[in-house]
Amino acid sequence: MKKYFCIISILVIAFSLSSCTDSAPKIEGMIYIPSGTFIMGTDDVDTEGLGREFGVRTNQFFSADRPERKVNLKGFYVDKFEVTNSQYKVFVDTVGYSSPSNWSGNNYPESKSEHPVNNVTWFDSHNYCKWAGKRLLTEAEWEKAARGPKGNIYPWGDEFNEDNANFQSGDTSRVGSNETDRSHYGVYDMAGNVMEWVEDWFKPYPGNDADIKDYGEKHRVLRGSAGSVLGHYIMATIMARGSKRSYYIPTGAGDDAGIRCGRSVEDKGASK
Repeated sequence: MKKYFCIISILVIAFSLSSCTDSAPKIEGMIYIPSGTFIMGTDDVDTEGLGREFGVRTNQFFSADRPERKVNLKGFYVDKFEVTNSQYKVFVDTVGYSSPSNWSGNNYPESKSEHPVNNVTWFDSHNYCKWAGKRLLTEAEWEKAARGPKGNIYPWGDEFNEDNANFQSGDTSRVGSNETDRSHYGVYDMAGNVMEWVEDWFKPYPGNDADIKDYGEKHRVLRGSAGSVLGHYIMATIMARGSKRSYYIPTGAGDDAGIRCGRSVEDKGASK
């Protein structure tokens, strides 16, 4: 009897420890992504030469996204939605920060209060998240939040559907308005609406031997796809993938670039 009691006690303790490490206090507007291993990257190859046909700087699609591998991360928080114009305006007004180029003075475009802010640089994104008591996500964190524990190709699964997100419509849409553009963890707009700056420099993954001249500490990575840029169906199927890496100079801004913040579990600062 004592033997069985000891076994049960050990199991209870192990379950309690596991529960402690895989849970965290709730934070309004954010979703907790539990610690653990996920699938990052892809082993796909652009055998048809579509990258060259569409004029991408890396010449081939997927070349910077390889190889597929398992990555283990600590638990972290991610914004449920992209940062909106109205949220960014509070930051602009409070600290006297410069407004995006598509605003009129300190006022965002009419009727777009709940659309994602865009025309922001990497530095703008970094400064906003820091002001909000948060930080930019790492590239790995962003991909885990988008692909889930099973490594979905798209946030909703492995099959592309052009109706599932705001793809290349020519404009942004209200955050969270595409119910189908939601990841396993419940994070919205990770396939469409605007791309999102992350913390990382555009550098090769471990085991990646692609000859890409833009690698290095010259460009920062953007993740996701954008509805504000018109384009081809094939481009949408590729840009919407959770493994797709885009990049740009950190001082650059455009209609397709926005913000999503993250936060470490041990961060003590309160979000604004």
